[in-house]
Amino acid sequence: MKDAVNQIIKRLEQLESWRAPWESLWQDCTDYVNPRRGDFTTKQFRGSRSRFDKVFDSTAPLANEQLASGLHGHLTNTAERWFSLRVPGNDEPSLSMRQWLQGTVEAMFDSCFNLPETNFITSVHEMYLDIGAYGTAVFYVEDRPGKPIQFRSFHLADCYVAENHEGMIDTCYRKYKHTARQLMQLYSDVLPEKFKEIATKQPFQEFTCVHAVEPRADLVYTGEDKKDPLNMPFKSCYVLVEEKLLLKEGGFMEFPYMVPRWSKTAGEVYGRSPAMVCLPDIRMVNEMMKTTIRAAQKATDPPLMVPDDGFMMPLRTIPGGLNYYRSGTPDKVEPLVGGERPDVGLDFIESRREHISKSFHVDWLQMRDGPQMTATEVLQRQEEKMRLMGPMVGRLQSEFLGPMIDRVFALMLRRNELARPPGELEGVKLHVDYISPVARAQKAQSVFNFTRFLEQMIPLANVKPEIFDNINADGTFRWAHHTLDAPAETLTDPKTVEEQRQARAEQEQEMQQAAMMQQQATTAKDMSVAAKNAGMEPMVNGGQAPGN
Repeated sequence: MKDAVNQIIKRLEQLESWRAPWESLWQDCTDYVNPRRGDFTTKQFRGSRSRFDKVFDSTAPLANEQLASGLHGHLTNTAERWFSLRVPGNDEPSLSMRQWLQGTVEAMFDSCFNLPETNFITSVHEMYLDIGAYGTAVFYVEDRPGKPIQFRSFHLADCYVAENHEGMIDTCYRKYKHTARQLMQLYSDVLPEKFKEIATKQPFQEFTCVHAVEPRADLVYTGEDKKDPLNMPFKSCYVLVEEKLLLKEGGFMEFPYMVPRWSKTAGEVYGRSPAMVCLPDIRMVNEMMKTTIRAAQKATDPPLMVPDDGFMMPLRTIPGGLNYYRSGTPDKVEPLVGGERPDVGLDFIESRREHISKSFHVDWLQMRDGPQMTATEVLQRQEEKMRLMGPMVGRLQSEFLGPMIDRVFALMLRRNELARPPGELEGVKLHVDYISPVARAQKAQSVFNFTRFLEQMIPLANVKPEIFDNINADGTFRWAHHTLDAPAETLTDPKTVEEQRQARAEQEQEMQQAAMMQQQATTAKDMSVAAKNAGMEPMVNGGQAPGN
C-alpha cells in the first residue's frame, strides 16, 4: 500500500515538471483574459482586487465570454436537444428502435443535462471559458449514489494530465485542498487518531490531497467482475500527501475526466487557445489604454505650477475653489501643459481590438441573417459559418461531447434510470449524432443540396418523365426524416406502410371492379331498352332472335 502511494506521489512530481513550462503562459492568459479564474505562478488571496490590476481594456475578457456563450449556444444549448443516438450501420431502424432511442435521449436530458441539481449548465460554461483562455479544460462527471449525476469544471491549475499512445488523455492527477473537518467527514475510518484532535482544535487547517485516475495496468476482469471497483478499466486513488496515506481506492468503468483541447501541436499534451494567438495584441492594447488613460487624466486634471513663496496656502483644486496670491505679481497658480493627446493611437487601438475579437471568432459567432436575405443566401451564410467552425467543433466533439455522453449513458444504464432496450439492441454499441444548431445546419445543407438537384432535373423530366424512376421515393423520405431529426412518432413503420398500401390497392381494385360491373349493368340495361324500342327481343344466353 505504501509503495502505491509513493508511486502516485512520484508520478505527480513528474507530471508537475512536464507542465511547468506552460504555467507562465497560462498566468499571462489569466491576468489579461480570465482574471477571476485563479493563479498558476502567483498566489492571490481569494477575492483579491489585485487579480484585475493588469486589465485596462476589457476587449479580451469580453471576447472570451462571447466565445464561451457562442459555443454553449451552438453546441450544448439547453433549450433544445443537441444530440441523438443511432444504431451504426442501420439507416432504417424499426419504429420500436427509434422510439427507444428517442426516449433514452429525452430521459438523459430530463434527468441529467437539463436538471439544475446536476450543475451542467454552469459547469459547461466555465469549461468553455477555460478552453478559450488556456486551450485546455478539465470537466468531471461524478457518479453520486442516491443523488443525480453531477458535472464539475476543475481549474487547470489543479490538474495534471497525460496522453496514451493514440493521443487521447487517459491520465489525470488532480491536486486540491481539504480542511481537517472535511477529511474527517469523508475518511474518518482511515485517518490517524491525531486528525480527530486537529479537526476539533483546528477544523479549517488545510491539507493537500491528490485524486489520481489512470488506466489499470493489471486489468483481468470478465463478465460480472466488471462490478468490482478494484477491477475496473480505470484506477482511482485518493491520497493525503502530508501523511502519504491512501484515503480511498476504487475504479471507473469510463474515464471520468474530459480534457478537451482547442488546438494542439504535435508533441504537446496541453492545447493552445485563441488567447495565446493574440496575447501580444492583448498586452499592447492594455499598455496603450493605460497610457491613454494617463494622458486623459493629465489633460483633464493637469499638474499645477505654484511659486515657492508668497502663496497663500492651502491650494484648492476642487471646482469653484478660491486660491489667493499677491496682486500685481506673477506668483499665481498655472497648469503645467505637456502637450498631452489622449486621442493619439485610438485608431491603432481599435484595429488591435478588432484583431483580438477575430482571434476569439466573435465575427462568425455574431454572423446574423439580414432582413433582406433570401433562403438561399441564409443557407450559404450558414454553410460559411460551418466551414469556419468545423475544425474547432470536431475536436470538442471527439474530446469532450462524445466521452461525456458515453459516460452519462453508461452511468444511467447501470443506475436503472433508462428503459430496457429492445432485444435487437442488446449488446449493440450506439453512436452519437450531434443535432446542435451547428450540426443541424450541416445536415440541413445536405437536404438542401438534394432539393436543389431535383429542381435542376425538372426541365429534363418534362422531356423524359421516366427519369424519376431512378429516385427511391420512400428511401428519400426516410433519409430526409432521419437527417433533419424529425420525431420518431411522426414516422410510420415500413411494414405498416406496406400493409396500408396493400389494403388501399385492394380497396381501389374492388372499387374498380364494382365500377366496371356497374358500367356493364348500365350498358346491358341501355341495350335492352334500345332493343325494345326497336321492336326486337334481346338475345338471351347467346340464343338467336325469333324468326331466324
